[in-house]
Amino acid sequence: MAWPTEAGALLSGVTGRRKRRRDPGGRSAVVQPIYVPRRPRSRVVDPSVHRGRYYLDLRGLHRFHEPATYRFYRSDWAPPTEDDAPFATNATLPHTPTDVYANGTWWLSVSYWNGMLDSGFLPVGPAGETYIRLDIVGGSSEDLPPNAPNDWRLELRPGGVVRVVGLYFQIGNLRATQWAIAYTTDGGDPPADTPDITQVMQRAGLGVLEYDLPGQNHGTTVKVRLQTRRPDGENWVYSENPNILTATADAEGPAVPKAGDRWAGRLPEEL
Repeated sequence: MAWPTEAGALLSGVTGRRKRRRDPGGRSAVVQPIYVPRRPRSRVVDPSVHRGRYYLDLRGLHRFHEPATYRFYRSDWAPPTEDDAPFATNATLPHTPTDVYANGTWWLSVSYWNGMLDSGFLPVGPAGETYIRLDIVGGSSEDLPPNAPNDWRLELRPGGVVRVVGLYFQIGNLRATQWAIAYTTDGGDPPADTPDITQVMQRAGLGVLEYDLPGQNHGTTVKVRLQTRRPDGENWVYSENPNILTATADAEGPAVPKAGDRWAGRLPEEL
Protein backbone atom coordinates (compact mmCIF):
# COMPACT_ATOMS: atom_id res chain seq x y z
CA MET A 1 0.00 0.00 0.00
CA ALA A 2 1.36 3.42 -0.90
CA TRP A 3 2.30 5.90 1.87
CA PRO A 4 0.42 9.16 1.99
CA THR A 5 2.39 12.20 0.96
CA GLU A 6 2.44 13.58 4.53
CA ALA A 7 3.67 10.29 5.96
CA GLY A 8 6.42 10.10 3.36
CA ALA A 9 7.60 13.54 4.35
CA LEU A 10 7.67 12.58 8.04
CA LEU A 11 9.65 9.44 7.32
CA SER A 12 12.28 11.26 5.29
CA GLY A 13 15.71 10.72 6.86
CA VAL A 14 14.61 8.12 9.46
CA THR A 15 14.25 4.36 9.47
CA GLY A 16 10.99 2.73 10.48
CA ARG A 17 8.70 -0.20 10.01
CA ARG A 18 5.04 -0.40 9.33
CA LYS A 19 2.61 -1.95 11.77
CA ARG A 20 -0.39 -3.70 10.34
CA ARG A 21 -3.75 -3.98 12.11
CA ARG A 22 -6.67 -6.06 11.09
CA ASP A 23 -10.01 -4.41 10.75
CA PRO A 24 -13.28 -6.18 11.66
CA GLY A 25 -13.83 -7.13 8.03
CA GLY A 26 -10.66 -9.25 7.96
CA ARG A 27 -8.69 -6.88 5.74
CA SER A 28 -5.25 -5.74 6.74
CA ALA A 29 -4.11 -2.16 6.24
CA VAL A 30 -1.29 0.14 7.38
CA VAL A 31 -2.74 2.40 9.97
CA GLN A 32 0.34 3.84 11.80
CA PRO A 33 4.05 4.09 11.20
CA ILE A 34 6.45 3.45 14.10
CA TYR A 35 9.52 5.72 13.91
CA VAL A 36 12.90 4.38 14.95
CA PRO A 37 15.35 7.32 14.96
CA ARG A 38 18.92 6.75 13.94
CA ARG A 39 21.62 7.00 16.60
CA PRO A 40 23.85 10.02 16.24
CA ARG A 41 27.36 9.07 15.33
CA SER A 42 30.08 10.11 17.83
CA ARG A 43 32.80 12.36 16.46
CA VAL A 44 36.36 12.75 17.74
CA VAL A 45 37.55 16.37 17.69
CA ASP A 46 41.21 16.93 16.86
CA PRO A 47 42.64 19.32 19.53
CA SER A 48 44.82 20.93 16.89
CA VAL A 49 41.70 21.93 14.94
CA HIS A 50 39.84 23.40 17.92
CA ARG A 51 41.36 26.82 18.51
CA GLY A 52 40.78 28.91 21.61
CA ARG A 53 42.37 30.39 24.71
CA TYR A 54 43.57 28.27 27.57
CA TYR A 55 44.51 29.47 31.06
CA LEU A 56 46.80 27.79 33.55
CA ASP A 57 46.73 28.43 37.27
CA LEU A 58 49.95 27.54 39.08
CA ARG A 59 49.68 27.11 42.82
CA GLY A 60 52.42 26.27 45.22
CA LEU A 61 54.40 27.29 48.28
CA HIS A 62 56.76 29.66 46.42
CA ARG A 63 59.79 27.83 47.74
CA PHE A 64 61.84 29.06 44.79
CA HIS A 65 61.82 32.72 46.02
CA GLU A 66 65.08 34.32 47.06
CA PRO A 67 65.15 36.49 50.19
CA ALA A 68 63.91 40.04 49.63
CA THR A 69 66.64 42.69 49.84
CA TYR A 70 67.70 46.18 48.84
CA ARG A 71 70.49 46.44 46.29
CA PHE A 72 72.96 49.34 46.33
CA TYR A 73 74.89 50.62 43.31
CA ARG A 74 77.61 53.26 42.91
CA SER A 75 79.78 54.83 40.24
CA ASP A 76 82.55 57.44 40.23
CA TRP A 77 82.10 58.65 36.65
CA ALA A 78 78.33 58.86 35.96
CA PRO A 79 75.02 57.80 37.54
CA PRO A 80 74.79 53.97 37.80
CA THR A 81 72.89 51.91 35.26
CA GLU A 82 70.67 48.93 36.01
CA ASP A 83 73.13 46.67 34.20
CA ASP A 84 75.78 47.36 36.87
CA ALA A 85 76.40 44.86 39.65
CA PRO A 86 75.38 45.99 43.17
CA PHE A 87 78.26 46.65 45.54
CA ALA A 88 76.17 45.93 48.68
CA THR A 89 72.80 44.54 49.79
CA ASN A 90 70.69 44.72 52.93
CA ALA A 91 67.23 43.52 53.96
CA THR A 92 66.04 46.86 55.42
CA LEU A 93 66.53 50.61 55.26
CA PRO A 94 68.21 52.75 56.45
CA HIS A 95 71.54 51.06 55.87
CA THR A 96 75.15 52.30 56.01
CA PRO A 97 77.52 50.24 53.83
CA THR A 98 81.00 49.73 55.25
CA ASP A 99 82.71 50.81 52.01
CA VAL A 100 84.80 53.99 52.00
CA TYR A 101 84.99 56.59 49.21
CA ALA A 102 87.98 58.30 47.65
CA ASN A 103 88.03 62.02 46.81
CA GLY A 104 85.87 62.89 43.81
CA THR A 105 82.24 62.77 42.76
CA TRP A 106 80.20 59.63 43.38
CA TRP A 107 76.67 58.64 42.36
CA LEU A 108 74.67 56.12 44.41
CA SER A 109 71.43 54.31 43.50
CA VAL A 110 69.22 51.69 45.17
CA SER A 111 66.63 49.16 44.00
CA TYR A 112 64.39 46.63 45.79
CA TRP A 113 64.51 42.90 44.97
CA ASN A 114 61.41 41.05 46.22
CA GLY A 115 62.85 37.59 45.59
CA MET A 116 61.66 37.34 42.00
CA LEU A 117 61.55 40.80 40.41
CA ASP A 118 63.63 43.95 40.71
CA SER A 119 61.89 47.32 41.15
CA GLY A 120 64.41 49.28 39.10
CA PHE A 121 66.13 52.31 40.60
CA LEU A 122 64.04 54.07 43.24
CA PRO A 123 63.58 57.89 43.28
CA VAL A 124 66.01 58.90 46.03
CA GLY A 125 67.29 62.30 44.83
CA PRO A 126 66.01 65.69 46.07
CA ALA A 127 64.15 66.29 42.80
CA GLY A 128 63.06 62.69 42.21
CA GLU A 129 66.32 61.56 40.62
CA THR A 130 67.18 57.86 40.72
CA TYR A 131 70.56 58.64 42.28
CA ILE A 132 72.20 60.60 45.08
CA ARG A 133 75.33 62.58 44.30
CA LEU A 134 78.18 62.61 46.82
CA ASP A 135 81.13 65.04 46.51
CA ILE A 136 84.21 64.08 48.59
CA VAL A 137 86.95 66.68 49.10
CA GLY A 138 89.81 66.05 51.53
CA GLY A 139 88.02 63.00 52.88
CA SER A 140 84.85 64.94 53.76
CA SER A 141 81.55 65.40 51.94
CA GLU A 142 80.77 68.80 50.41
CA ASP A 143 77.40 70.50 50.02
CA LEU A 144 75.96 70.06 46.54
CA PRO A 145 75.20 73.07 44.33
CA PRO A 146 71.58 74.28 44.08
CA ASN A 147 69.30 72.70 41.51
CA ALA A 148 69.09 74.27 38.08
CA PRO A 149 65.83 76.00 37.06
CA ASN A 150 63.06 73.45 36.65
CA ASP A 151 61.93 75.17 33.45
CA TRP A 152 62.68 78.40 31.62
CA ARG A 153 62.14 80.06 28.25
CA LEU A 154 62.51 83.30 26.27
CA GLU A 155 59.59 85.45 25.13
CA LEU A 156 59.64 88.18 22.48
CA ARG A 157 58.21 91.52 23.58
CA PRO A 158 57.58 94.74 21.59
CA GLY A 159 60.48 97.11 20.97
CA GLY A 160 63.13 94.42 20.59
CA VAL A 161 62.78 93.28 24.21
CA VAL A 162 63.49 89.65 25.15
CA ARG A 163 61.84 88.46 28.37
CA VAL A 164 63.41 85.69 30.47
CA VAL A 165 60.82 83.50 32.24
CA GLY A 166 61.91 80.82 34.73
CA LEU A 167 60.53 78.45 37.39
CA TYR A 168 62.46 76.97 40.31
CA PHE A 169 61.57 74.76 43.26
CA GLN A 170 63.78 73.17 45.91
CA ILE A 171 63.47 72.53 49.63
CA GLY A 172 66.18 72.29 52.25
CA ASN A 173 69.31 74.30 53.00
CA LEU A 174 70.70 73.75 49.50
CA ARG A 175 68.06 76.02 47.96
CA ALA A 176 69.30 78.91 45.82
CA THR A 177 68.78 82.52 46.88
CA GLN A 178 69.27 84.33 43.54
CA TRP A 179 68.68 84.06 39.80
CA ALA A 180 71.81 84.58 37.68
CA ILE A 181 71.28 85.81 34.09
CA ALA A 182 74.08 86.08 31.53
CA TYR A 183 73.38 87.22 27.95
CA THR A 184 75.12 88.37 24.76
CA THR A 185 74.01 90.30 21.66
CA ASP A 186 77.06 89.68 19.44
CA GLY A 187 76.36 86.02 18.61
CA GLY A 188 78.76 84.60 21.21
CA ASP A 189 77.84 82.25 24.04
CA PRO A 190 77.43 83.87 27.48
CA PRO A 191 79.85 82.40 30.05
CA ALA A 192 78.75 80.26 32.98
CA ASP A 193 79.03 81.45 36.60
CA THR A 194 79.46 85.06 35.39
CA PRO A 195 76.04 86.75 35.44
CA ASP A 196 75.26 90.13 33.94
CA ILE A 197 72.06 90.44 35.98
CA THR A 198 70.98 88.91 39.30
CA GLN A 199 67.54 88.82 40.87
CA VAL A 200 66.63 87.89 44.45
CA MET A 201 64.60 84.71 44.75
CA GLN A 202 61.87 84.11 47.33
CA ARG A 203 63.03 81.99 50.25
CA ALA A 204 60.46 79.18 49.98
CA GLY A 205 57.90 77.73 47.63
CA LEU A 206 57.91 78.12 43.87
CA GLY A 207 60.35 80.72 42.55
CA VAL A 208 59.12 82.62 39.48
CA LEU A 209 61.29 84.85 37.29
CA GLU A 210 60.06 87.37 34.71
CA TYR A 211 62.81 89.73 33.59
CA ASP A 212 62.93 91.94 30.49
CA LEU A 213 66.38 92.39 28.94
CA PRO A 214 67.22 95.78 27.38
CA GLY A 215 65.59 96.38 23.98
CA GLN A 216 67.71 95.54 20.92
CA ASN A 217 67.67 96.48 17.26
CA HIS A 218 65.40 94.43 15.03
CA GLY A 219 66.97 91.11 14.07
CA THR A 220 69.59 91.09 16.84
CA THR A 221 70.53 87.60 18.06
CA VAL A 222 70.17 87.39 21.84
CA LYS A 223 71.67 84.41 23.69
CA VAL A 224 70.81 83.82 27.35
CA ARG A 225 72.19 81.50 30.04
CA LEU A 226 70.09 81.19 33.22
CA GLN A 227 71.41 79.73 36.49
CA THR A 228 70.57 79.75 40.18
CA ARG A 229 73.08 80.47 42.96
CA ARG A 230 73.49 80.72 46.73
CA PRO A 231 76.23 82.19 48.92
CA ASP A 232 78.99 80.09 50.48
CA GLY A 233 81.02 82.40 52.66
CA GLU A 234 82.54 84.98 50.33
CA ASN A 235 81.88 82.88 47.22
CA TRP A 236 78.80 81.90 45.22
CA VAL A 237 77.80 78.35 44.39
CA TYR A 238 76.09 78.11 40.98
CA SER A 239 73.78 75.47 39.53
CA GLU A 240 75.50 73.17 37.07
CA ASN A 241 75.13 72.25 33.39
CA PRO A 242 73.26 75.41 32.33
CA ASN A 243 71.93 75.43 28.80
CA ILE A 244 71.75 78.42 26.43
CA LEU A 245 68.59 79.65 24.71
CA THR A 246 68.56 81.93 21.64
CA ALA A 247 66.01 84.49 20.44
CA THR A 248 65.91 87.07 17.62
CA ALA A 249 64.78 90.50 18.78
CA ASP A 250 61.67 91.90 17.09
CA ALA A 251 61.54 95.69 17.02
CA GLU A 252 59.13 96.08 14.10
CA GLY A 253 56.12 94.15 15.30
CA PRO A 254 52.67 95.74 15.61
CA ALA A 255 52.35 98.22 18.44
CA VAL A 256 48.62 97.55 18.97
CA PRO A 257 46.60 94.32 18.95
CA LYS A 258 44.88 93.23 15.79
CA ALA A 259 41.22 94.20 15.35
CA GLY A 260 38.80 91.74 16.90
CA ASP A 261 35.14 90.83 16.60
CA ARG A 262 32.59 90.32 19.33
CA TRP A 263 29.97 87.56 19.69
CA ALA A 264 27.03 87.44 22.02
CA GLY A 265 27.08 84.08 23.78
CA ARG A 266 29.12 81.06 22.79
CA LEU A 267 31.91 81.38 20.24
CA PRO A 268 31.40 79.76 16.82
CA GLU A 269 32.66 76.16 16.56
CA GLU A 270 35.15 77.01 13.78
CA LEU A 271 37.18 79.30 16.07
